[in-house]
Amino acid sequence: MQPRRVWAEIDLDSITHNLNRLRLHAGSGSDGVPRRIMAIVKANAYGHGAVPIAWHLASQGVDMLGVGDSQEAIELREAGISIPIVVLGAIVPGEMAAVVAHSIEVTVHSGERVRLLEREARRANRSVPVHLKVDTGMGRLGCTPARAPDIAQLIHQSEFLHFVGLCTHFSSVGPEPNAFTQQQVALFEGVCRSIEDSEVPLPPRHASASAAVLTRVAAHLDMVRPGLALYGVAPNPALGEGLRAALNLKTQVIFLKDLPAGAPVGYQRDHVTGRPTRIATLPVGYNDGYPWRLKDRGEVLIRGQRAPVVGRVSMDYLMVDVGRVPGVSIGDEVTLLGTSGSRTISAFELAERAGTIPYEILTRLGKRVARVYSSSRSASTPLPPKAMDRGFAVVQRPETPPTPRTHSP
Repeated sequence: MQPRRVWAEIDLDSITHNLNRLRLHAGSGSDGVPRRIMAIVKANAYGHGAVPIAWHLASQGVDMLGVGDSQEAIELREAGISIPIVVLGAIVPGEMAAVVAHSIEVTVHSGERVRLLEREARRANRSVPVHLKVDTGMGRLGCTPARAPDIAQLIHQSEFLHFVGLCTHFSSVGPEPNAFTQQQVALFEGVCRSIEDSEVPLPPRHASASAAVLTRVAAHLDMVRPGLALYGVAPNPALGEGLRAALNLKTQVIFLKDLPAGAPVGYQRDHVTGRPTRIATLPVGYNDGYPWRLKDRGEVLIRGQRAPVVGRVSMDYLMVDVGRVPGVSIGDEVTLLGTSGSRTISAFELAERAGTIPYEILTRLGKRVARVYSSSRSASTPLPPKAMDRGFAVVQRPETPPTPRTHSP
């Protein structure tokens, strides 16, 4: 019997495989130099565990790491990770001192933020690498294209700021080319020309997240920013060929109960058994990230078969009808997300059933979910001492061919 209530098995070899696939898609520039990789590890590395995943990616030679906010960046620095870390989101004034002190690269979106950052860098007498983000159609963060040359000048003229990146973000990249993305590309190219015309040296340019990398949108730029695809989930199922999902979410049966026909199951008696059956209780709920909306809609894998979730998903438990799965016992392993034998429940399937997106399925995994890492090459991917102090470890396992992950009927 497993000592854990709910755990995520994370295969570092699959992440390495996906990284290498993305490197092939990113290709090389006209000078033959491979495009740089900014590996995105925000939102706790999409639920996979930021510190061990960031350390593994650094060991695999990514050029830098991208995070969403300053707390995520500082967590990685304090865990002993030394490669460049970029905060892609906004930095508020109260965070600037800590970001500067920890040598974090900052993305700026306005002239006012440049001035505030320059003031803090001067106070600390430290140079701060800066990326300028341009809004080409996302409508979220980023300066307007018209303001970009002036802000680039502010950064370039500062004694304490170092202009290291120019970026934008695509709003709607899909498996097929679309006119709006091409408009964004053209607008960004125009900004690049305007900055060059203002005699500011153009820094490395980056725009492509996972979907754009896989479709080679803006492949002429200098760096790519893959996130979701690193973990083996493409932003669109049509783009997922060759990727390997790295995470299996598992729990175990802790209680079994035989119920007659007409018996209620769960809160509000939302489910009533239609026949005599056996109900398995699993110690996992929406606090662990299993969607509440999967009541009477989700399925799990147990003893090589699918079994339906019945009744409401509660904070700490969910119930499964195993009346048609022979031999279920207390302590049996249950797969909530991932592959068991020849069957798979993918992040896309869970998302579709819950009315959400794969990003939310992965990033909402809770603190109680233990992350267990494995690799056939663990000796080549050691964790830093500070990560070991936090209880992370890589379990070495024999090298075996990967099991194909396909949707089961």
